[in-house]
Parts: sequence; structure tokens; C-alpha cells
Amino acid sequence: MLQRDPYLELLKKTLTGYVFPESAWQLMEPRDGERSPKAALRNRVLRFAGRNGIRLMKANRFDPERREYGEDWPSIAYTMVGLKRLDNVQAAIRQVVEENIPGDIVECGVWRGGCAIFAKAALRCYGANDRILWAADSFQGMPKPNPDKYSADTSAPDLSNSEYLEASLEAVRANFQRFDLLDENVRFLKGWFGQTLPTAPIDRIAVLRADGDLYESTMDILTNLYDRMSPRGFVIIDDYHSWPECKKAVDEFRGSRDIRAPLEPIDRMAVFWRVSH
Repeated sequence: MLQRDPYLELLKKTLTGYVFPESAWQLMEPRDGERSPKAALRNRVLRFAGRNGIRLMKANRFDPERREYGEDWPSIAYTMVGLKRLDNVQAAIRQVVEENIPGDIVECGVWRGGCAIFAKAALRCYGANDRILWAADSFQGMPKPNPDKYSADTSAPDLSNSEYLEASLEAVRANFQRFDLLDENVRFLKGWFGQTLPTAPIDRIAVLRADGDLYESTMDILTNLYDRMSPRGFVIIDDYHSWPECKKAVDEFRGSRDIRAPLEPIDRMAVFWRVSH
């Protein structure tokens, strides 16, 4: 059973925006795929507002269950993974520390850094300050799907122009500093996964958290990092039940490696397994 540390519990609710009901409000962004006159007018208004430093929000009702399960996109938050997935990160880190499983903590796809910030806090709480936390991201938003190269991404939504999903490296570093959790053992890998992960100076991994959404991104994470996993380490897949492209990549990879460790549910979207090699 997960031990409830008051500091970590408060941190979860802060990082997810759970303590801010107004975090349910939604940033309104232009939608280039819509062609109606009403949509065109909406897009012109939003772009004009953006050029003048104005952001328009749609007031939504806060739903604590959706935030617990990470099923909405909070405006005021450092992570959108929800409370249950942060519980899973805490439990995984506690177990690798208690079981002396060697290796670093790696998150691929960090957005504003909230989940990685929480992982760093958990490492400190469990006295594992010698482990490195790696945060890998483009730090410029989502990649554009490439169905010509990966047919599995043919139906994937193109979110590459979403301002909401953009978070710069400077902003993420500042977020770590805001919680007094930035030190020499927090390392950043900036760039697309296919470019940074093959040569990333990571030796062993105890916990790997993959939040790549697309088939291409998920496969890049697994093919480049799985062989560095320590036995009994944790592989966490954020989007397994929410992005069919991610599920296909995971299933194909596990099949190609004859990975038979069961997929354990985390919430209604995410899963994990423990490495047996």
C-alpha cells in the first residue's frame, strides 16, 4: 500500500492544479481544420488577441474525478497526468529504492515538468539524491505526425501547432527552481526522441516513463532505452489506452522482444510493467 506522505500529497494536488478549481478553464486556440465562416471569424479573433498578448479562456466546471484520472487539460497546472499516475510514479520510485534496483529515473515527454518535478521530490523524500533524473522533451511542443514513414500515425491528430502543449526548456527549468528541486542531478535532453535518445549518456534506468502519444515517439523511446533497463525496473506507458498509435507501438515492441510481463493498469489510460530480463 502506498504510504501517504503529507508533503508529497500536497505536491501532487498542486502540480496537477487540483487545488485550483479555475484550472478547469480551457485555453481557446485557433482551429485550422475548420472551414465554416463562424470558425474563420473565431480564428481571426483568437489570433488577433494572441498578437496583442491576450489569451481567451472558456470557463469549464472543475471535475475532481477527471483530474484524479488525468482526463482533462488543466490550464493552471504543471502536469496533466492526474493524481493516480503520480501515485504510480511515487510507488515505483519507492520500490526501486527499497529493493536497491540500480539506475536513473527517465521521463520522455515532460510538458511543463510537473511529473518530473514530483519524481525529483520523491527521490529526495526517499533519500535517493544520488540518482539522476532525466527529462527528455522537444521543449517546443508535439511533433507533427509522419504517416509517410510510420503508417500507424496516419489517423493521429496533428497537435504540433498547439500553443497549450508548448513549454520551453527555460520555462521547465524555472518550474523546477520554483519548487527548490533543481540541482546537478536533474538533467535535460532537448530535441526529438529519435535524435537525442540514441546517444543519451544514460547508463542504467530504474524507472522509465514514456509519454510520447504517437507511434513514432513511443517506438523511439522503447527501441533506444529499453535495453538500458535494470531487471525489476518499471516501464510506465502514459497513453496506452488513450492513443491507439501508442498502444500499437507498445504491443509491437513487446511482441518483437517476447516481453511477457503483464501490463498492470494505473488508471483508465496508463499502464506499466516490470522488466524481467
